[in-house]
Amino acid sequence: MKPRVVLIGGGLMSAAAAAALARAGHPVTVLEKGELACGASGANLGQLSLFDRIEPWHYALACETFEEFSHLGETIEYDCSGGVVVLQDEAQYEGALPVCDALRRLGEPARILVGKEAREVEPFLDDTVIHSVLHCPHEGKLNPLLTTLHYYRQAEDAGAEIRLHTCVTGFETCGDTVTAVQTNQGRVEGDLFVNAAGAWSLDLAGMLGLSIPLGYHRATAFVSQPVPPCIRGPIVGGEMFLAHRDMSLRRHIGLGGVQTAHGSVIIAQATETSGVDSREVTLPGLCLTARTFLDHFPTLGDLEIVRAWACVTPFTHDGLPIFGFSRSFPNLFHFTGFKGAFSIAPAAARVLVRALDEGFVWEGDAFSPDRTVSAL
Repeated sequence: MKPRVVLIGGGLMSAAAAAALARAGHPVTVLEKGELACGASGANLGQLSLFDRIEPWHYALACETFEEFSHLGETIEYDCSGGVVVLQDEAQYEGALPVCDALRRLGEPARILVGKEAREVEPFLDDTVIHSVLHCPHEGKLNPLLTTLHYYRQAEDAGAEIRLHTCVTGFETCGDTVTAVQTNQGRVEGDLFVNAAGAWSLDLAGMLGLSIPLGYHRATAFVSQPVPPCIRGPIVGGEMFLAHRDMSLRRHIGLGGVQTAHGSVIIAQATETSGVDSREVTLPGLCLTARTFLDHFPTLGDLEIVRAWACVTPFTHDGLPIFGFSRSFPNLFHFTGFKGAFSIAPAAARVLVRALDEGFVWEGDAFSPDRTVSAL
């Protein structure tokens, strides 16, 4: 019998981990305080990105994941559509050049299209208000809810137990060993415990007096009624390529868009500081996001918006995931803080199995939950 694993969290990372661990022979119990995918995984745009994965380990994870998704096809509404990063000015263009070169060295036929060339990949994009776009042909999109639920079905088919509305309220320990978690539905024992709760991972660590290098913010998006094809692939803005960004602002407005398999256009995003459980949708955030989108897609001004939502998403200040056992509690594993989880989750889950079963250490101490990271 392999060690019993208790996974905390009900999003995609936990789903992929539960499926991989159960298939590897572990008794697995998943604890979710609400419904499955009720956090960032259910509110995701479904974007699959490569432009932010220029490290060899990161690019390899994404390629492995995309290959898996290609076999799932319509089950998760996967589409290898290509994707673009919109570069507003010369500064963003200069920042994108080394990223494009790095992607090409890794095997991605990325290219930068200047001016009117941008409309080759996104015909509705107004090329007069931008400098250029970075195009990655192997990026794509999927249905985030269908994807998350697919992996939970895989986990249950392999024998995993999924407990919903089971909120972790504390931990029981014996020396430096976690022996059980306390929940509103009673205690749950295990041999290994995996913190895969997204933005809530920080609070879970705090219950044991631990600090992990994780932050979070609230992201707002909205969706239109179905319309004929107008956006080919996921679109994001190029702010991340700037050498210096003012991160002290309480609200950042970015360009984001993706058209679903059913024709709805998802528009994002306002990123704002918030509490970990906040779902507040702010009027300034909505208005500024809509204005930014229409500046780039002026012919889509008649889209009828049917719903808006917000969710809290995690991030790390150094851009690296939190992956590894806690030094203070050697049977507590942190599996959180991954950038764009939908692009890497199944492959990362298989690395998790290696870490738990074989003691595999990934990228040395770079991903350690005990590392010190300064807020930017």
